[in-house]
Parts: sequence; structure tokens; C-alpha cells
Amino acid sequence: MKLFYKAMIIISFSTSFITGSHALEYFCPVSKKQDFDNSYTLEQLSNSMFSVKVNHRDNLATISRCSYVSSQGKVTCDDYQVDYIHKDTNVGHVKYYYFNGQFDLQIFSNLDFIENNGRGSIGFGSCSIVN
Repeated sequence: MKLFYKAMIIISFSTSFITGSHALEYFCPVSKKQDFDNSYTLEQLSNSMFSVKVNHRDNLATISRCSYVSSQGKVTCDDYQVDYIHKDTNVGHVKYYYFNGQFDLQIFSNLDFIENNGRGSIGFGSCSIVN
């Protein structure tokens, strides 16, 4: 009986991929950030409110890199259209590439992530699925 339910779940997911109704949104707050010679403190992380949002629909994705801007008194985001998405079908990791900005984001199957801004900073944390 368990095998039947697993097969039904797989068929259901496969159908959503084929019909183009597959969409995911991730919210990924940065809990650790490292530059070449600097580890951000918990206070810096709390004040800056770094995060990444991903809107992934079918074969297209947008990444939004967000942080608190004191001059505006709020969190603002810069949006980037992803150039390439690679999904490791064996383990479920997904990597998003934005080539012009030399930026990439990898979300692991357990929803941990690594954000490489392409300029010497790497952010780490755990994502949640918004929808």
C-alpha cells in the first residue's frame, strides 16, 4: 500500500511538471555571512536583514537579493532574471545562476542554501517554501 501512495505522489509531481503548473517561492534569510577577511556578527546580520527570495516557475526564475537600506528606512530588493537553472535529479539540489552579476544561489534538498554574490561574499542559511 505504501508503494501505491509513493507512486501516486510521483505521478502527481510529474504531471505538474509536464503541464507547466510547477511553481515554487523560497524565502531565504541569511544567518551567516562571510567576506574574504570578515565574518559578519549577529548584530550586523540582524541590522542588515540580508535575504534572498526565489520565484521559480517552470524553467524560469527570478532571484531577489534583499537588505535593509537605512536611508530608506526599509528592506529593499534587487531583482535578477536567472540565466540558468541546474537541478540535480539524484538528490534534489537546485542551483540558480545569474551570469552578468557573477551571482549564484544553491538550495539543497534540506532547504539549506549558499549564496555566492560573485564579489567575495558568501551567505548561508535555511530557506522556507512560501507557497
